[in-house]
Amino acid sequence: MIEYGQDTIEAHREMRISLVHAHTPTREVLTRALSVKLKLPVTGFSCVENLLQSSMDYDVFVVYSDFGHKISGVRGVASIRQQKRQAFIIGVSYRPNLDKRFLPAGANAFLLRAGNEIEELVRLIRQHCDARAMPSAAVSR
Repeated sequence: MIEYGQDTIEAHREMRISLVHAHTPTREVLTRALSVKLKLPVTGFSCVENLLQSSMDYDVFVVYSDFGHKISGVRGVASIRQQKRQAFIIGVSYRPNLDKRFLPAGANAFLLRAGNEIEELVRLIRQHCDARAMPSAAVSR
């Protein structure tokens, strides 16, 4: 049995990730760590507005809440979902009950900032890659 992880990531080299976080040093650390661990391109944005003005050419969106721009993380997730119906979206917050807002807004997953969020984000993205690989793996057998 193949464990989820790097083998699946290798099969999805074309996958692109965006990350929205207002705090520049934190955004840079998260972007670099995810890029290194997943061996995939990760683009950081300071706010949802900047992401929405981009090409939106991403498969995975990591959206942090709790920053004071015009569009909140939750509203940003709803806007992303409207434009990218097939995207995998992860909402992230330090507030434990915000999953009740992120998930109905269109997030596929919610991550509570309570531990090693980099490892948790890597795990969620790898699981997503595995889920995408399953139909093709079943056909090839």
